[in-house]
Amino acid sequence: MTNKQNKIWIKANWPAPNHIKAGTTIRMGGHSNFPYNELNLGLNVGDNIKDVEKNRLKLKTFLNLPNDPIWLDQTHSKKILPVDNAPIDLTADGSYTAQKNKVCVVTTADCVPILFCDTEENKVAAIHAGWKGICNGIIEDAVKIFSPSKSIIVWIGPAISQRYYQVGEEVYCSFLERSISLENAFKKNGKDWYCSLCKIVKIILNNLDITEIYECGLCTYEMNNLFFSYRRDGKTGRTATMIWIE
Repeated sequence: MTNKQNKIWIKANWPAPNHIKAGTTIRMGGHSNFPYNELNLGLNVGDNIKDVEKNRLKLKTFLNLPNDPIWLDQTHSKKILPVDNAPIDLTADGSYTAQKNKVCVVTTADCVPILFCDTEENKVAAIHAGWKGICNGIIEDAVKIFSPSKSIIVWIGPAISQRYYQVGEEVYCSFLERSISLENAFKKNGKDWYCSLCKIVKIILNNLDITEIYECGLCTYEMNNLFFSYRRDGKTGRTATMIWIE
């Protein structure tokens, strides 16, 4: 593993400025019991709320976070919230800020967590990108937040790999309706399609002239000792991918 892993945290392996802090959690080192063991950070997955709150406090303490992360109520939408001022409605699948000490966070268990950093304008964002959100345009909307900047770098966190992500014809067709270039992210095995969400993310970003893309490269499904996977386990926890300006 090339990423810097430290107990419960994997630091993003990208050349962001030193005052930009970013990375993702692993599943070990928390308080939750099976099937959410151990460091589940998702509140709406059926876990004991007190255990999740303990896990979130442990994460805040471990990373010495400047404030509580701004936890979203994710719905596979394309909504991305500005969090410079505390939003009342946290129903969204991404957040962004240009202020110091505002911790943007998304939770995942196979979907793609994506972090954005404008290295010149001092702006950051985190989005949760499942196939529905990607099809609906959440990546394009995230890039618009930084437009017309030419200094955007992107980090793709741990997600399910193509080998384990079998999808139906409707998912394949939905992506090809967006762009024929996305066909390169699919492989067919008999009647089944296998999709690389991370490759789709990179193709879309490249089509938007974003080329400085860095990738964690870890599969949530395969690495059951490190990550939660909804596709593998069904009822399970969520890891957190975060970014903030120090």
